[in-house]
Amino acid sequence: MPQEKPKKIWLSPTGLGNSKRCPRCFWLRYHKKIYQPEGIVSRLANRFDGVIKRYFDLYRPAGELPPMIEGQVEGKLQHPFQETYFYSYNEKYGFLGKLDECLITDKGKYTPIDHKTSSSDPNVKPMIPAYQTQLDSYAFLLDKNNRPSSGIGHLIYFYPSEGKNLHQGFPMEITVKTLKTNPRSAFTELLKAIKILEGKMPKSSKDCPFCNWHSDMKKLAK
Repeated sequence: MPQEKPKKIWLSPTGLGNSKRCPRCFWLRYHKKIYQPEGIVSRLANRFDGVIKRYFDLYRPAGELPPMIEGQVEGKLQHPFQETYFYSYNEKYGFLGKLDECLITDKGKYTPIDHKTSSSDPNVKPMIPAYQTQLDSYAFLLDKNNRPSSGIGHLIYFYPSEGKNLHQGFPMEITVKTLKTNPRSAFTELLKAIKILEGKMPKSSKDCPFCNWHSDMKKLAK
């Protein structure tokens, strides 16, 4: 019987981030189907994401920007909106990403948007590096799908605000951060991730909590 062709491995911006945090955990996920424990995860962010996307959809057909971001970004909401983009690197590997939102400028350039639910004001704390990787990846995918990226991307943060009239409605603050995007950086990270998967099981990161926990448990068992 002919040998069955192996399924294509589709990497994602999240996967690229995982490959940098711990190469061993990343390798184990794809070669041995051993996943990092998820732990207790709040589904509140997913709920927020759905509500926000439906809110944006209300303004999409009219070519209007939602009031919450009007004057802070340039362009119109992509209509119809395409969420998922693919890039086939070779027969074995591909890259995919799901955008939260996308703007099209007057010059026909595409600007990716990612929604972020935060516990506090993002201006008073460092940005998580993975957020830059996400926007770089989305710009790369847009370019590869004949949608020229604008050179920037937006992070829209939603976080709770203080108030004495919470019984009238829970106040939310909205902050838009604009970052320059580098599609080449995303492609470089993709190649690094593929190189990890093509090699033998790598060493774990020194600060990987999962690998360190496993190592400590092995020591106790001796």
